[in-house]
Amino acid sequence: MLPLLSGMASAIGNTRRIALKRAWEEPPIIWTAIVGESGTAKSPALDLALRPVRQRQHRAMREHAEAQELYEAAMSEWKVQHGRKDIGTSSAPVPPACRRTLTDDTTTEAIAHLLGENPRGLLVARDELAGWFGGFDRYTGGKGGDAPKWLEVFGGRALITDRRGSGTTYVPRASVCICGGIQPGILRRALGASNIENGLAARLLFAMPPRNPKRWTDDDVTEATERALDRVFDRLYTLEPDYKDGEDEPRLVHLSPEAKREFRAFVNRHGEQQMQHDGAQAAAWSKLEGYGARFALVVHLIRWAAGEAVEANAIDVQSVRSAIAMVEWFGRETGRVYALLEGDDIDDGRGKLLELIKRKGGHVSARELVQASRKYTKVADAERALDDLAHVDGGYWQYEPTGVRGGPPSRRFHLAPRLQRQRLRNPSPERANGGYVDVDSQHPTHRARFAD
Repeated sequence: MLPLLSGMASAIGNTRRIALKRAWEEPPIIWTAIVGESGTAKSPALDLALRPVRQRQHRAMREHAEAQELYEAAMSEWKVQHGRKDIGTSSAPVPPACRRTLTDDTTTEAIAHLLGENPRGLLVARDELAGWFGGFDRYTGGKGGDAPKWLEVFGGRALITDRRGSGTTYVPRASVCICGGIQPGILRRALGASNIENGLAARLLFAMPPRNPKRWTDDDVTEATERALDRVFDRLYTLEPDYKDGEDEPRLVHLSPEAKREFRAFVNRHGEQQMQHDGAQAAAWSKLEGYGARFALVVHLIRWAAGEAVEANAIDVQSVRSAIAMVEWFGRETGRVYALLEGDDIDDGRGKLLELIKRKGGHVSARELVQASRKYTKVADAERALDDLAHVDGGYWQYEPTGVRGGPPSRRFHLAPRLQRQRLRNPSPERANGGYVDVDSQHPTHRARFAD
């Protein structure tokens, strides 16, 4: 879903904006990041979703190569006719510009140059978004000089780059969508405190799918589905901006009266919810309000491109309701990812332990944990890690019969049905005892989990 959102938004580009009020417009600029460990199939998902964009770029590059050959032949002939190499006159052949819809170059200098030749907009697609974050410090010795420019790009504002040797490049409306994948640990290091405080993290939409074992399936994407997706992209690329005062300008799309009432109620409700957050999560919640408008625009134009009987320049209530549902989903997902980034949930090591137990079916013995993870070399080490998890209400121990007559019961750790978000500041004696209390000390199999 995430690369499709960014890809289709980039196809709309600078041709449309949603106008909520005279002083509030939102461009179809969407930045998405899939968070997952290496080997969780992030790249295949990106390739599949962005196939229409990549194919369009492939055709454009082939056409440019042919145009470049014609240009070089024409230039050679021109030089023979004029007997000199001065190509600055108006009669000299003009080199062809390459039509671009896609790039993996993430420096603002390169982006500004490409946007100068492709004002409609671009999609930055990276298998590993760590390269995008790394580009912030390319010219500033680690001071993050490119980050403020990207903050401006997110709003579709003007982009100006001044580089020694290449001069000044000015883009009146920079439209750049972003999508890619990143590993949790790399994301935490890449963002750091500075990119959380400056609001860069708040502008990214995250999804962090849980790890699941791979299973073979004969399900596949049909050719009919691929053709339908191609048609949607093709029709979005046919959108044209308005032409005013000698330059292209995005056409403003408005909400229908019913859609505006729905969106107004959403803004009020979302504002109340934002008050329940603080710090980085409050900033992310604030950006989700604007994303609600962007989603409504993109969803509505996708419906139009797919052939639904909708008015392209008037967003209806169905598109707004879809947008609100997406905001709510991303709000929940943002909370999960920010817990990882801020470290106020279960820490990274404990989070990996949780994932391992989930893959084991939700319960594990200390010995099984030693066998499944190189981190724990002794049963005692595994027991201490599980005791720590129980201490923060992450689960509980349970004694279970082994099936061997007369044999002692085995002790297994079970994940809690619901995990608390905060560590316990002052755990009660019962919690300090690992999350359970004795019912009958003479019968150790009779244990009851302590509950609030």
